[in-house]
Amino acid sequence: MKNSQYLESYLQGNAERGQGKGLTIGSFLAYTLRGKAKNYSGKYARALEAGCARVGAILGDSFAGRDAYYPKNQ
Repeated sequence: MKNSQYLESYLQGNAERGQGKGLTIGSFLAYTLRGKAKNYSGKYARALEAGCARVGAILGDSFAGRDAYYPKNQ
């Protein structure tokens, strides 16, 4: 199955921010999606979460204490 087009940029951005300072999937998509794509943000979020699970990303806390994913080789 094909991964989300935003998977690499999401994980890389959270890796740069550091553990415990990353964005949730919802926050990342709110900043990233534009125009009509925002109407489908739920589908983008599910695809991104599934992609994180497929590549073995580590689930941790976000900046606000919610769930964020980080690359496993961090």
